Amino acid sequence: QYRIRVEGARKLSGQVMDEEFFRKGRESVPPYGERFQKDCWFMLVDPSYAEFSYNWSEWLEGTAEDFYDSRKAGIKMNLEKYCSTPEEAAYWENLEVKVEKPFVYQPVTSVEELTARLGSGGLTILTPILAGVCLCELFASERRTKMDALMFSSRRGRRTLYLAKILAGGLSAMLAVLAVVGAFIGAELALYGTWGWDGAIQLQPWLWACLHPLTSGQGIGILVVLLLIYALLCGALTAAVSVFTGSGVAALAVSVGVMLLTMRPNNVGGWMEFLPANLVDQHAFASLTLTDLFGLKLDLFQSGALLYAVIAIVLLAFCWLGWRRWVVAGK
Repeated sequence: QYRIRVEGARKLSGQVMDEEFFRKGRESVPPYGERFQKDCWFMLVDPSYAEFSYNWSEWLEGTAEDFYDSRKAGIKMNLEKYCSTPEEAAYWENLEVKVEKPFVYQPVTSVEELTARLGSGGLTILTPILAGVCLCELFASERRTKMDALMFSSRRGRRTLYLAKILAGGLSAMLAVLAVVGAFIGAELALYGTWGWDGAIQLQPWLWACLHPLTSGQGIGILVVLLLIYALLCGALTAAVSVFTGSGVAALAVSVGVMLLTMRPNNVGGWMEFLPANLVDQHAFASLTLTDLFGLKLDLFQSGALLYAVIAIVLLAFCWLGWRRWVVAGK
């Protein structure tokens, strides 16, 4: 049934979602009252509008004008609710103008699932563990095995050794996350191909009111970049615990703690928007958070990525201080 639904949606791929599109939808979907009867029709007779009906069933009774007017009303309500100044509202309104309308229909089931897996429905939760496993022993192992004295006496110099360790550790954490991302994307491409990747991100039901002029493929790319920055942050936190405690177990325990916190649902609003479960997630595309940085307007993704990168650098600086302490103490 899932395969029929996905392949049926491909028959509509590339069609402009105008009045003709909605008229054909009303004519193609029988006006049965029970969901089971409609499902039988889709599976046995004509599956072309099955995916659209599952996601947008309420709009098959209306017109294209109703569809787009309702979206405008929803956007207006969000702007009034979440924008604190007229300047912020104007910023998002100008961005919304760049979203091409009417939309061109593309199947979204596969990209919608992949977007969820890359967000808080999957990899956002796994990233702290992946980074923790890679870096929990980055500094602790050399203290436990008494290799630190040999390393500190190396003619290469402490700064060179530290830089090499941090680069290797950070790269391993990001590569671990990238490997899982590649597995997810590879599986989706093998099963469903690139259908939907070039469609507007607004075709995904949860992102209907998104104001970013992006395709689903571009949205997936943004999430991948955020995951890699988040992996670097988690790795830096794990390394800091490792260097100050000298315990790989303690460092890994902190990674588990971050993972458990990420699994908890968070209220959206204010500084909580920057928590991993809210920032590294598909729902962040609908956020109207703006940060003014010396007159430059940054959206949630831009300011969040910058914040995570700065925190990671600060944590790595603390690692350097901890590593130097070992040298001074002669440990």
